[in-house]
Amino acid sequence: MFSPALGVSLHSLAKPVNDDMLAALSDSGIRTAEIYTTPLLKGVDRGHERLAAAMQQAGIRPMTIHADFGAGIDPSNPATTAAALASLRQALADARFFKAPMVVIHASSEPISAADRPARLECSLQTLTELSAEFRQAGVKMAIELLPRSCIGNCLVELERFVERLGNDVCGVCLDVNHGMDQYAHLHQWVKALGKNLITLHLSDYDGIDEKHWLPGKGVIDWPAFMAALRGIGYGGPFNFEVSVPGESPRARIAALASAMHWLSKWS
Repeated sequence: MFSPALGVSLHSLAKPVNDDMLAALSDSGIRTAEIYTTPLLKGVDRGHERLAAAMQQAGIRPMTIHADFGAGIDPSNPATTAAALASLRQALADARFFKAPMVVIHASSEPISAADRPARLECSLQTLTELSAEFRQAGVKMAIELLPRSCIGNCLVELERFVERLGNDVCGVCLDVNHGMDQYAHLHQWVKALGKNLITLHLSDYDGIDEKHWLPGKGVIDWPAFMAALRGIGYGGPFNFEVSVPGESPRARIAALASAMHWLSKWS
């Protein structure tokens, strides 16, 4: 049953986590959260424990851990696959700690040339296949993110390759609607094509050219069509905003997200 509730990538509220942000979670209306531990918790004393306690008290369920990403830990580059494996294992450990059922993964960094693309895609597939048994044993799914520009995973065909190779019992898709580049008009079709393999979302808006992470309604996305497509597949995953949120404080940013959620609810 399609009944979206407010979800937030917590690094949209503050980074690193601080007392104001933890206090703002109480009575925030947030129901699910994504935790990107590198900007949120790195160097924060007892950050994991304090965040987990604040979320539990506020009734917020951790749904996704965002794995770290970058050229030095690129799973598609043979020179960095060992570092990528270590980084992804850390993300899996974070998922176990927070009891989150999914880890959002970037399949590559960039740029990637057309000539190198087949080999880089295969390398990324092999890297994640090496981890699939560990994720399966932990009961945690890999959510391969739709990425922009020349990244691996910048189109539906490549995202579906990961699901096919790894198996949909351990792999699905994180649809970042801000990463569609000039294909934004097809977002609702992608939702229908992905169906049950669409397991989480990154919600924001953009200009149809490059990622912007604006609040919904500020850009080109056809939100009524997108929401109708989600309703059509019975999407039940996180309704997760990953936005550059206006506001001088975590409470003000939460208020802006709640307003955006209310606006989108017109089509739910």
